[in-house]
Amino acid sequence: MKKFLFMSCLMASLMQVSAQKSLRKTEPQFGKNIIAFAPVQLMSNNHVGVGLSYERIMTPYIGLRLPVMFGINSEYINVGIEAKLYPTRNNGAVKYAIAPMLMFGTGKRTRTEYLYNPALGYSELITIETPRTHVGFLLNQSFNFTIMKNFYIGIDGGLGMNYYDSEVTNNSGSNAKISVAAQLHFSLGYRF
Repeated sequence: MKKFLFMSCLMASLMQVSAQKSLRKTEPQFGKNIIAFAPVQLMSNNHVGVGLSYERIMTPYIGLRLPVMFGINSEYINVGIEAKLYPTRNNGAVKYAIAPMLMFGTGKRTRTEYLYNPALGYSELITIETPRTHVGFLLNQSFNFTIMKNFYIGIDGGLGMNYYDSEVTNNSGSNAKISVAAQLHFSLGYRF
């Protein structure tokens, strides 16, 4: 009886070990590269655009992302480099990441304002185009959803500051070169 009990316990433990090993083999292994398209990307100062990005998963906890945004409502382009830090690893169907990002943007901003014309004796509504270049830092919050093994959906939002911003705003009453930076975008992509 003791031999039978011992053999039963030994067989049960061996079956559990092999079941755990086979379970690990069946966990989905997602690719280490993500190419994504953002059909809507919003930036501070009323820039709306579309974006492209490439992300490379470096380790189970760190990814490196290179986003590019092209303005559709203004002549504007924004590029950056982002280190995505995954606190609970990045190989799952739903993942959260916090991502510090350095960014550079350049383009033009168009705005309208009333300007007094002394020759006419009244104010006219004029359109002013100002060049804009900025360099800044954002802290993004990111949610990644891998719907199928190769289909990726993501939503990112970030807040930070521009350390250099060449835009001139006449009505701000300040000559500070530091300004608020913010972004929000939704993306679809291919993971391989």
